[in-house]
Amino acid sequence: MALALKRLMERDGSRHRLTLVDGITLSRGATGALMIGLIASGVRHRRGSAGWLGWIALLYGAILSDWLDGPIARRLGTSEVGAMFDIEADSWLTLCSSAAAVTWGGLPAYVVAPPVARYARLAALRRWVPYRQLVSGDPLWTRHIGMAQMMLFIAALAPFRGRATDFLVKIGTPLVVAGQLLTLGVVSWRKLHAEIRRES
Repeated sequence: MALALKRLMERDGSRHRLTLVDGITLSRGATGALMIGLIASGVRHRRGSAGWLGWIALLYGAILSDWLDGPIARRLGTSEVGAMFDIEADSWLTLCSSAAAVTWGGLPAYVVAPPVARYARLAALRRWVPYRQLVSGDPLWTRHIGMAQMMLFIAALAPFRGRATDFLVKIGTPLVVAGQLLTLGVVSWRKLHAEIRRES
């Protein structure tokens, strides 16, 4: 993922050497890979050792590493490519977490629709809208909806999940998925429309 993104950015004229901040950011990609490995190994129970491992890894990727790389980036500085690493690492972790939430978290399969739609959107609009514009500059409220999505996955995969959490997950799942899909649609339309107006 890192090499593919780096080559993409270099084709657009950016060069960048990997830094400590990038290492922390890309560790979220490794967390996603771990979750895919757990899925492939046949994990189906949240309360087992593998379920605990996946949940703790998700907490690290979604909360700790995301919290660490922000202050470090502000202190040491970062680049546009580093910011793209951050966005893509978040997206990859979200996709892997959604698959895990279905596999051993008990969520319905449609929760993977927003993460998959995000990549489909990149592929579909890349012809008209530059990559940088597609992945950056979204309104702040879109981040809040993304945080709600990740909290849903964390709750679904929690090994100690009880009845109250089950209830919140059950009612929150369709709302979060609908919110994410609506957000993707609105943001995509705005960026495509802005690019069409700019070129006309």
